[in-house]
Amino acid sequence: MHQVLITGATGFVGSALAANFLARGVKVIALSRNDPDSMRTINAVLTAAHGCQLDVSGAVESHLQIINTDFSKLETTLATTDLLGVTEVWHVAAEMSYSPHKLETAINTNVGNSARLYETVQQLAPNCRRFYYVSTAYVAGMAGGRVKEELHPFSQMVNTYQTTKWCAEQSLHLLALRNRLPVTIFRPSVVVGHRHTHWVHRNGFGFYMFQDAMLAVANAGKCDLAVDLLPEPRLDLVSVDQLCADACSLTLRNEDAGEFEVFHCAGGVEVPAEKLVEIWASVAGIRAHLGSPTTSIEQKFDRAVRLNQRFVRIEWRFDRSRLDAATGRKDPVKPLREEEVRALCSWYADKPSTTEVSKVPETAVAQVG
Repeated sequence: MHQVLITGATGFVGSALAANFLARGVKVIALSRNDPDSMRTINAVLTAAHGCQLDVSGAVESHLQIINTDFSKLETTLATTDLLGVTEVWHVAAEMSYSPHKLETAINTNVGNSARLYETVQQLAPNCRRFYYVSTAYVAGMAGGRVKEELHPFSQMVNTYQTTKWCAEQSLHLLALRNRLPVTIFRPSVVVGHRHTHWVHRNGFGFYMFQDAMLAVANAGKCDLAVDLLPEPRLDLVSVDQLCADACSLTLRNEDAGEFEVFHCAGGVEVPAEKLVEIWASVAGIRAHLGSPTTSIEQKFDRAVRLNQRFVRIEWRFDRSRLDAATGRKDPVKPLREEEVRALCSWYADKPSTTEVSKVPETAVAQVG
């Protein structure tokens, strides 16, 4: 019987992973912050299960254990928790900020807490077979092009999140060399909603930052927009259901490689940036074209999306051949098509066919309007 210790179960990827594990009969121990009655975690997992069309109602009662955890007291908390049954760890929780002002916090969270969790599990969970760390494919840096499934000795980083994820990979590699517990670095590309239901957390991160900003432009009463992107680059989008399928296949594989692994959880490239701009705009009910921002609203839009703008101006091709071999996949993953991306954006905007700009978060309106 598998029992997975998971962090970040109230977030988008973490809740989806927890729901998928439970749906497959896997016992889950969720380490959750600021959740003394467990309801925040339970609600997140049930929401994710509904979004992924999974029935976990009975499993939540029988197979989900939630430990309210202050990471500053991680070792003490886990010392009083029965970890003998834990067979795998999925460390998903992270500091997501791009800001250089959050560098100290991000180092302590993404590097320090990851190392502490590894060392604590190494000591207290003798039957644990593997430590899975959810990183990001963009530790590859900003060169673009083909990227192999391997550690990168050096990469050009442009934000705190990238930098600290790269540091965490190096730290865990060193720990894996020194200890008996193997490590898998699991690197998703740009994670988007469920391929079929389109469910996603409406948090304005990553890919959806552009949709939020377009909706805010529409809410501000503007109908035309110049967007400073290049026409050709294609984003590597991986749906959350593909991510969960890959993660579960790795966890439940019959033979463990018993060594340090690096995998790209990539979805492939299909839709060029020029078409993405058209999709985001049409979903918001405005017109948009590629060009330099000149008006006040265009400049505000440009500032609102600047954190992720550079990642849409470059095309990466993330190799996932090692992941496919490890999970026994014979056919390549099919990239999301234009109509699927449009459906994802429409669901996020909470509209079947017409934009409801009243649902745009106030923070996005403040940024753009």
